[in-house]
Amino acid sequence: MDSKDSFPADGRFGAVHIIEPSSQHTHTAIMLHGRGSNGPEFAEELAETAAPGQQPLTQRFPSWRWVFPSSQELWSTAFEEMLPAWFEAHSLTDTTAREDLQMGGIKESVAYMQSILDQEVARLGGDAEKVVIMGISQGGAIGMWTLLCQGILDRRFGAFVGASTWLPFAANIQRLLGRGDGQEAAKAASENSPSDSFVEDMLAARSQSASQHTSRPLLATPVFLGHGLDDAVVDVELGRQAHEALADVGFQESMDAFETTGSKPDRLHQSLSSAWASFLSAQHCSRELGAFRKSLDEHARQTSLSVASLQRDTATRHDLLATAVAEAKSKIEHHAAELEGTAALQTSLATLQQEIGQDREDASEKITELSEKLVAQQECLDGVRCATSHDIKTIQEQYRLTLEKVESLQGELRETRAEKLASELKLAALESQVTTMAQTRQGLSEDSVKLLDEILSRRDDLMRLLERQDQEIPSQSSAPPTAQPGIPLSQIPAPKRPAPSNDPSEDIRSLYLVFRDKYKTNPPKSDTAFIWQFIGSIENPAMSKHIQESLVAILPEHVKPTRDTRRKDARRKNPRKHVDISKGLTWRKFREALVKIPGPS
Repeated sequence: MDSKDSFPADGRFGAVHIIEPSSQHTHTAIMLHGRGSNGPEFAEELAETAAPGQQPLTQRFPSWRWVFPSSQELWSTAFEEMLPAWFEAHSLTDTTAREDLQMGGIKESVAYMQSILDQEVARLGGDAEKVVIMGISQGGAIGMWTLLCQGILDRRFGAFVGASTWLPFAANIQRLLGRGDGQEAAKAASENSPSDSFVEDMLAARSQSASQHTSRPLLATPVFLGHGLDDAVVDVELGRQAHEALADVGFQESMDAFETTGSKPDRLHQSLSSAWASFLSAQHCSRELGAFRKSLDEHARQTSLSVASLQRDTATRHDLLATAVAEAKSKIEHHAAELEGTAALQTSLATLQQEIGQDREDASEKITELSEKLVAQQECLDGVRCATSHDIKTIQEQYRLTLEKVESLQGELRETRAEKLASELKLAALESQVTTMAQTRQGLSEDSVKLLDEILSRRDDLMRLLERQDQEIPSQSSAPPTAQPGIPLSQIPAPKRPAPSNDPSEDIRSLYLVFRDKYKTNPPKSDTAFIWQFIGSIENPAMSKHIQESLVAILPEHVKPTRDTRRKDARRKNPRKHVDISKGLTWRKFREALVKIPGPS
């Protein structure tokens, strides 16, 4: 179970992420993240990482409590931004560069880690050997410094594990705490060094001399350092330097360099997880082995007691068995007498069985007769059911065909009404023009006045023709008039097979009639693809763009201007595509909208 906890701090450190044990708490692992990460993120990576064929560490050790502290947010002089970091590291190629920037962060982070460490040891009843410290990169550096700054030298921890890490001020630590000859002289020669003063101040709690430290339990804490040979962030030589410094101080530790490809975090974390898992398994198994030995001794003692008790029970059961055998013999004699009376009952039972057999034969004949009748009735019923099913399918097919015909007729009726509306609008426009011309006939020639009078005399005939369009489909004229600006495209009569024309409106009307017949004859699977096929068949680019832009205004819920960058790239390949059409737009809605589109002005 994941949770968040808080520890005494000055408020500058981030939240502590904790994974509680799923069984009784036996151990604690304190995990320290690297620069740029935090406790919750490091916990998520560890929970999702496992060696091939193995479970993650948090599942392999269910009795462990996993503590993931978070560092401060510090200004990085190398990256020139605020980053999560335990201390400022100006350069990893030269760890001695700007050492003054490292001192404050190391001091505060070690103090913060010491408070967490004391709380976790207290949770385990003061048993520090059940607490393991682990760290990667900067987290490993703070973990080693926390180990070196322990004031209680008689307290041995369970283990320390570091991966892809280094030890800041390693040379100063070797001079001040190293066990080699000439260390005191080197120490005296560098008394004025600020870095030596910082290390002396940090290690002031270790009041014992270097020669006395070798017998302290703290130095018996198992230490494991792992490093990738191809690590591009923290060079493997820095890991070896930390290994030599800890060995010189007196820690009995080991180092392993494992292969990685480049500096990919996933391969590094997998190798680190495998190394940690192997190390913790060894520690866990050694303790489990001791407990198993104690359990085995106790089991052997209990077995001895059980054998003695079993022997006593066996003697008692032998006496009881002898008594039971005697009682069984008495019962057998009694049953023998009862069997003699049973022989007479068997004779009576045989006679009864013969009578039952005869009755069974009679019943069998009746059942056979009823079965034959049932089969005959079933065959009759199947015939009726088959005939009924065939009639129902026939009726359903007729109903479906009728429904399709009704829908087709409804579509043709809508088209006829749209054409009628277009004709009425055009006639109204013509009538308006004729009226205007009639009002100004004084300036017209005699032939024009005669033509105007003839048109006015035929007005009533044209109105009656429009009234008949509600009852029948009008025939198509062979030569449609030229479209005028502002007149809808639907008002142009459509020829069956129009001749090529310079008027885009005539071409659109003719193209629509072809596609209408095509849709009725062979309905497409996708109306959207059919609509794009119609738009793509328009030869005039200006007319194609005009229709697409008009659809945006008439059908805003289905047609929108192209906005997506990928669509713009696609439009460079197809420059005649100016809008996006949703899959919900049907041919019927598109057809009705096409009627409303005005001609290009």
